[in-house]
Amino acid sequence: MKRILSVIVGVMVVAGVMAACAPADEAPAVTPVMEFSSEDEMSQQLGFSMVTLSIEGYEAKNYQVLDGELGQIIYENADGRVLRLRVKKVNDDICGIEGAKDGGMHKIGNHDTWLGYLEGTQIAQWGDDGFTYCLIGEGFGSFGKEPFRAAAAALEEQIEAQKEQQ
Repeated sequence: MKRILSVIVGVMVVAGVMAACAPADEAPAVTPVMEFSSEDEMSQQLGFSMVTLSIEGYEAKNYQVLDGELGQIIYENADGRVLRLRVKKVNDDICGIEGAKDGGMHKIGNHDTWLGYLEGTQIAQWGDDGFTYCLIGEGFGSFGKEPFRAAAAALEEQIEAQKEQQ
């Protein structure tokens, strides 16, 4: 009996070691994040001019490049609301909000903009001239749709003004 238990324990140890050393094919991919101190530094990394957002009460807190190609600036206000501005030189979904509900297409400024939402998160995304723009609002739930839509409209207007200056 002692010998059988020793064999069983030995097999379990070997199986555990093999499992620990096996390649982790199912590990989730982590998007590399590069931090910068300004949109100018981000733009150099991205190879295009990163657009910015200027809305009263919001301050840029983080400048990031995700996966080497997607620029993201995170803005916050004193109420705890967060705006994530994402820009990528591609015509594709760049928001990355799994399970977002479809809020339909709406005219914001000069563009047909897709709006979505998920548990207090609001999303606005549109494409123009080979770029995709996405604004993600967090903490807007109790404020309704209008403050976020106003932020999206301000962003669209500022992007158009920045394009005219270039």
